[in-house]
Amino acid sequence: MARSPSAGKASTASGSTVDPGRFEGLALVERAIEVVLSYPGRPKDSRGNPGGLLELPEDKRPIIIGDLHANVDHLKAILRHHGNEDEVATGAAYILIVGDTVHDDRTGSMKDMKGSLVMLDEVLSLLARYPGRVYYLKGNHDTFDERLRKSGIAQGTEFRKALLAAKGEDYVAAVQRFFDALPQFAIGPGFVVTHAGPPRGGCDRKALIEIASDPDLSMQLMWNRVNEFHGMPSAKEYGAADIAATREPLGLPPDTHFIVGPNPLWGDGGPTGVWHDVIGITRHHIIYSGSGSRAPYFTLENGHLVVRLSVDPEPEVYYYG
Repeated sequence: MARSPSAGKASTASGSTVDPGRFEGLALVERAIEVVLSYPGRPKDSRGNPGGLLELPEDKRPIIIGDLHANVDHLKAILRHHGNEDEVATGAAYILIVGDTVHDDRTGSMKDMKGSLVMLDEVLSLLARYPGRVYYLKGNHDTFDERLRKSGIAQGTEFRKALLAAKGEDYVAAVQRFFDALPQFAIGPGFVVTHAGPPRGGCDRKALIEIASDPDLSMQLMWNRVNEFHGMPSAKEYGAADIAATREPLGLPPDTHFIVGPNPLWGDGGPTGVWHDVIGITRHHIIYSGSGSRAPYFTLENGHLVVRLSVDPEPEVYYYG
């Protein structure tokens, strides 16, 4: 991973320094849990616990990364691109990961968890290195749940088995607590981000903070999908009315960008991994930063949301008989 000269020790919000080299194995997971539970801008719920909402800083440049699905090379490319990690190290920028960093989603690789083990360690190390500057939203693949399946493969179960063999039971239990500690919705200057999409019928700020008491809302933010065909939505689909019903109770203007991570629309083109104005919903974007994309990320330039691409397209090869 790219390291800036100042990245050996990362400054915390209080001005003290944290040496990420102190943390490894189980201690690294515990440190990551501590970091996400103490995120600045994370209001506490009525029980006194960190809620599901993040209010992002307005004085730092965001680096918003979509689903990576075990593509560590794309994460490293984004960190290197335009000095992103250097700016995180100095406190000029922060990273927001939209969830689903683990579980390779390529055909033929979905049961292989080696990349997921490496990716988990990279993400935990980032959290320890830059506390309060790397935010992670919970995605539907951030789980060991046996019900999580892709192409018939129980990726949550396979990931748990791989971690258990490599790290042991205590480590697996700590990673589960890490997943459970993650927030699910973020509000920044001119944009909002959640993993999967808005809940049907929308929600307000209080509901997001109190998300631990609303399993249905939590599931929708991780599992909902856009109604691609503009027809009658299923129980897992959302449309323009749901986005409006989420923006308005949060006091956000109608031109607020609404960013989600999963459901890449490869069938509609978009080889970069970014889709804009999805199904005709103005300022609604899907970003996917994993395999098959050009490792895109969103950032702000002069107050405008822009996309940057971290890797060049693969050259096309033609064979002639």
